Amino acid sequence: MSLKPPKKSDLGKSWMKNRRDKARMIQPEYHLIASEGTETEPQYFGAIQRIINSKYRDRIQLKVEGIGDNTVNLLMKARQYVQNNGIVFKHVWIVYDTDDFPAENIDMVAQLCEEYSAQGETIYHAVWSNQCVELWYLLHFMYMDRLYWRQCYRYPLYAPCEEQGRLFNWCFRP
Repeated sequence: MSLKPPKKSDLGKSWMKNRRDKARMIQPEYHLIASEGTETEPQYFGAIQRIINSKYRDRIQLKVEGIGDNTVNLLMKARQYVQNNGIVFKHVWIVYDTDDFPAENIDMVAQLCEEYSAQGETIYHAVWSNQCVELWYLLHFMYMDRLYWRQCYRYPLYAPCEEQGRLFNWCFRP
């Protein structure tokens, strides 16, 4: 049988068979970003979420959750969230700071992510910053090659946040 589309004159004839291939709706791939912070990280990734969800609606859907717990507990709560949610997440990103936690916990999260990924259809990823997420913001706005204490990130961030029209509750005037 030819792969050419049928002629309009042949469409109503009894010897014409219905096409077997039907249009199928492709389900988007779901990603979850589970963060240690409940305010800063969800706001940071929320902007990325809005862009991705609107631009690639039919291919990928991103969900951001500020879980508010530390390394290993964050992974456990994210895993529980995935199991209790009706959505099948393809990728789960565990995002946390490394500044206040022992190195063993950080390594354990990466190891557990590999183990959990091998067990099911969801792939877990450990993503950490070596200081805090405010440093990510700061590096978006300016080049920086000197040491800043965590408490000092807020001061240089105030002006860029104000210019962007986005003053977060953690960003205050110096």
